[in-house]
Amino acid sequence: MIVVLTTLAATLLIQLGYFLWKLSADGQPKIGGEPAWQVMHALVTDWRWMLGFAATSVGWVLFVQATALGDISLVQPLMSAGDLLLVVLAVVILKERLVRIEWAGVLLTVLGAVALALEAEDSKTLSFGGTRLVVLLACAVLAGCAMLLANRRSRRPEVLLALVVGLCFGAGSVLTKALTVESSVPGQSVVSWAILLNPLLLAVVLANVLGLVLLQAAFQRGRASVIVPLQLAMANGITVLAGIAIFGEHITTLRAGGIVLIVGGTALLHLKPSSAQKGPA
Repeated sequence: MIVVLTTLAATLLIQLGYFLWKLSADGQPKIGGEPAWQVMHALVTDWRWMLGFAATSVGWVLFVQATALGDISLVQPLMSAGDLLLVVLAVVILKERLVRIEWAGVLLTVLGAVALALEAEDSKTLSFGGTRLVVLLACAVLAGCAMLLANRRSRRPEVLLALVVGLCFGAGSVLTKALTVESSVPGQSVVSWAILLNPLLLAVVLANVLGLVLLQAAFQRGRASVIVPLQLAMANGITVLAGIAIFGEHITTLRAGGIVLIVGGTALLHLKPSSAQKGPA
């Protein structure tokens, strides 16, 4: 159960960071349209963006610990349950009302999280397929480049950007799992200074930094209600595939059902009808 609690703490902090980034996105220089130094200066001088960065950083540390404790095919989908925090923030801070389809999404997401929690157990992956990891990452890079090229002519740039963000974060999750496997020392926490010496850490940082940049760009071009579920679905798909093909994880019927419920519930949470009204919750 400790893997479930660690994962939930990680996703709550990361989703809080996403919320703060979205709040600051409208006032930031547009990525790709302004000089890089100007964009960076605007980000580091915005307290909301920096607070979001701090929250996501702590969340990532907890995520590393969670991947060391449990299967990546369980941890990553369970991270999607943190999307409920965005709903709570929208109700409490933005004073939005939930419509029926959103309540259905809340219910499905909670049921999915419970399903994953019921079969969660601590596990240790002793090794992984390095060649298959390289092949999966190469395919992700090629797919991401193709979508970025196609995005130049897209009328809805946030859609393909969101999918590429999911590719980046999914690859980052897979690399994080590989990092924890290689850095595991019996009797010691995987979150230690020794992890800084592992060359996989650079790949993890690059994947996540690229994902963060593209996420900010996507937020500036479209709605979070479109971007968040698309990137989560893509990230979940990659990590589940990697869990089976690279780390030898077994996807049970209960786990598969929990993943489907969470993905479906997350999608419903972002399908508010245009007629929905705002008001006190």
